[in-house]
Amino acid sequence: MLSYAEALKIMLSGGEAPATQTVSLDHALGHIAAKKITGTENIPPFNNSAMDGYAVKSESVQAASADSPAVLKVDGSTMAGDSPSVGGTGAWEIMTGAPVPDAYDAVIRIEDTNILETNNQKRPTKISVSAEGFPGKNIRKAGTDFCPGDLLIEQGTEITPNHIMALAALGQDNIPVTIPPKAALISTGKELVDDMDQTLQPGQIRNSNAPYLLQSLRSFGIDATNEGTIYDEPEKFEQKMEEILSKDVHIILSTGAVSMGRYDFIPDGLRAMGAEILFHKAAIRPGKPVLFARFPDGTCYFGLPGNPVASAVGLRFFAYPLIRKMRGQEPEKSLSAVLKNDFSKESLFRFFQKAHCKHNKEGRLTVEILPGQESFKIKPMLDQNCWAIVPEYGLSLNAGSMIDIYPLYQDFGARE
Repeated sequence: MLSYAEALKIMLSGGEAPATQTVSLDHALGHIAAKKITGTENIPPFNNSAMDGYAVKSESVQAASADSPAVLKVDGSTMAGDSPSVGGTGAWEIMTGAPVPDAYDAVIRIEDTNILETNNQKRPTKISVSAEGFPGKNIRKAGTDFCPGDLLIEQGTEITPNHIMALAALGQDNIPVTIPPKAALISTGKELVDDMDQTLQPGQIRNSNAPYLLQSLRSFGIDATNEGTIYDEPEKFEQKMEEILSKDVHIILSTGAVSMGRYDFIPDGLRAMGAEILFHKAAIRPGKPVLFARFPDGTCYFGLPGNPVASAVGLRFFAYPLIRKMRGQEPEKSLSAVLKNDFSKESLFRFFQKAHCKHNKEGRLTVEILPGQESFKIKPMLDQNCWAIVPEYGLSLNAGSMIDIYPLYQDFGARE
């Protein structure tokens, strides 16, 4: 049986480079940058004042103090949005963000000045300065934030609101991004009830997998659709698959019908439709029956087990790594945490365990493997904020061991 690492290698091998498109800044949030984006101009684009006050020649107020203020005439005034001015020989009234006239190399804040004289329009014409100046004081120099060539976004990085602010400041509106894959979901099993208002009959259960998978994919920026439930009828499965394959879909995920039972028809159905099954079963818990296949047109198929936690593991640790590759992202890296409780297992499989992590008093990240690890149990997921990874080797781990953990949701971080 394949190890998780072997299955992952098979799944991620081959495939084309991510498709790309250009989007406006208003639609770039959450997309993945298709190439490195760099600055094209200086920000600030000109020297401007960091304060409301007066632009001065620093030598003219070099020794100014409250006891010995410097007295200067005021030659003019500039507000934010005004065109740059050459300036004069005395001081120049200036507002925050306004261009500093060429004649001056410092700005004295208004709190450190007093108005001695004004003209008929109440504009200051003479002031006293009670604080010394030096070259560059309270001036935002051109290019001190961004310069041409500065890195804005590395290729493969998800675009955040912070990136949007930088791109907007630099006037970059056409952003090259990867096109996220589209996904379709199928549920299998005549026991499933999709209508939340329907009263359950004996032998029935509500379909919790489809809403979970659908919303999880959408939270990751994937356009996903729920294609309904098939009641263990192989011919209906092939009909549904033909319908989905006629659409612009890159990934298909199904739940159930991939084990070894008489009604587990998906492997044979996929072969009959020309798909190549690249692996079926992996040495993991939960989710051992997981299946991965590829159709001749390149459409990828994940057959996930029907138990809720097994389907969640299949999405998180099989489908998401492939989606990251399709989006042009680097493989996800795990975090490391101190295990709080002893743990034992019955097989040399890789275990993906519901867990809760937090920082202890010393600031170290710790993780507790939660009770209720059976793959049908959903309730423990309400206390879960990460997945603890118990490696294949060995049958037990002692409290205090270092283990890998992954956030509960892709790129959402582990929330305490």
